[in-house]
Amino acid sequence: MILPAEKQHSLIMSGGLLGFEGYRNLQDLFCVHANGDNNFLLYGIAENSLLIVDPKKPFRKNRLNVFETDTIINGEKQLKLSLTRLDGCPFMGRVIMSVSQFS
Repeated sequence: MILPAEKQHSLIMSGGLLGFEGYRNLQDLFCVHANGDNNFLLYGIAENSLLIVDPKKPFRKNRLNVFETDTIINGEKQLKLSLTRLDGCPFMGRVIMSVSQFS
């Protein structure tokens, strides 16, 4: 289904980065790379997809929620996607956009 033109987000290029206009409070969003476990292929998220996360979006069951785990790699705690709450893991926000990279 294609959204009507007034609801579409136009592509923009700024500072060498490709993005979409129409998103507010961009300073609050953060971006992460999806790893290769391919658990969310049905959502269009494959290895190396860019996930744009809004930390102000509340947890919602059956949505792409992001949690911080205790697993540390290269000195940083790792994030994990889940459709349900992860016990003992702080909620970090919800994915609002996924971008696939092909080369």
